[in-house]
Amino acid sequence: MATVNIPTYCPVGMPSTGVRTSTTTKTEATSPAVSSSTSSSTASTASKSSNAIAEFLEYQKMSPEEKLRDAILKKLDMTEEELAALPPEERAKVEEQIKEMMKQEIENNMAQKGVLVDLSA
Repeated sequence: MATVNIPTYCPVGMPSTGVRTSTTTKTEATSPAVSSSTSSSTASTASKSSNAIAEFLEYQKMSPEEKLRDAILKKLDMTEEELAALPPEERAKVEEQIKEMMKQEIENNMAQKGVLVDLSA
């Protein structure tokens, strides 16, 4: 059985009597079955957390163009691997669609910011 001492103090502005009181709370130890399930759950959560961190860091390493391309591929429900697996003619069509969507997105973002851009080149 573990004992936890939680000190309590007088609120600010109250005259101090020099006496501190404390509250003692006793907790029961968990059974080994609960402890093992908790540790496996914690390990699973830690694994998911480290995976999420790795994905975030990988995303942060991407250039703005790569992030935009990734977002457009998600809109098209595709991955780079699926795009690479397409036949050449179909892949060319999708690449052209991605290029147009990127151009449109850039123009829209620039217009919203009040920047005039000539993308005719």
